[in-house]
Amino acid sequence: MSRFDVTAIGEGGLRFSVPSGVRLERTASLDVNVAGAEANVLSGLASLGWKAGWVSALPETPLARRVECQLRSYGVDLAGVHHATVGRLGTYYVEYGPAPRPTQVYFDRADTAFTRMTVADVDWDLLLDTRIIHLTGITAALSPTVMEILTETLDRAEAAGVPVSFDVNYRANLWNPREATRALQPFIERAEILFVRHEDLQTLYGYDPDPAKALDAALALTKARYIIMSCGELGVFAFLDGRRVTVPALPVDIIDRLGAGDGLAAGFLHGWLDGHVEVAVEQGAAMAALALAQTGEQVVTTRGELDAVMLGSASRLRR
Repeated sequence: MSRFDVTAIGEGGLRFSVPSGVRLERTASLDVNVAGAEANVLSGLASLGWKAGWVSALPETPLARRVECQLRSYGVDLAGVHHATVGRLGTYYVEYGPAPRPTQVYFDRADTAFTRMTVADVDWDLLLDTRIIHLTGITAALSPTVMEILTETLDRAEAAGVPVSFDVNYRANLWNPREATRALQPFIERAEILFVRHEDLQTLYGYDPDPAKALDAALALTKARYIIMSCGELGVFAFLDGRRVTVPALPVDIIDRLGAGDGLAAGFLHGWLDGHVEVAVEQGAAMAALALAQTGEQVVTTRGELDAVMLGSASRLRR
């Protein structure tokens, strides 16, 4: 039996956001939340009762301890965190933009402890002692040494027979489409479970704006048994081991848009781990809705609440 149900490797940091309607250069206060795509997914799964282990690197600072304390409170195992003597904690800043302005994100992630992490700093025994490993394209963009770690993870997982879940998670603020397409292709090709936004398929590959056609085209990119494509207000289009599924987005009063994609991934992986892939997309859509309806990026919920959200929208589900 594996020590963990799911492990992931990625950067953790802090998100500083201004109150809605306030400009960043004018704000008198900042709301502080813990951030990190992989850690967000692990937190959601840990709250649902799964054993989740995080591999990362953090500096020995009070801000880094804030990250550790919060993730530990959700039930995430931090034994795989490398405590670095050099480097800083990554941060980013969010300015919410009510229409007609878009929400703006400003990264400050240079020279962090995580970007200096090397293959030798990874606890490979811990990372591979799991039912599945979750990786994201955000992390791949951070530094050459981090890319080496992710490539090594992919190779070691394949050798050990551990499936990989991969979220493309393209970020234009981190690299350009040509760089991202070339670097992420091995992960896309070799993932067992592939998460991707429809808009990322359009940006990276020029795919059709019609979601159904884009999903069909994506099948040529990967050997994944499961492809979960998020399409914003149109919902989720998925390919589940030969079967196509469409699930509409749940009605939600949006409080915070950040973290919805990680909620989708956590919800789907919850179903996959439970052995109920037939409802995993619906669970992912419900977790994404819960993420949108809260402040902060980690969805902390229960199986009972998740089931209730799904039950309340059962009449809207299409399989």
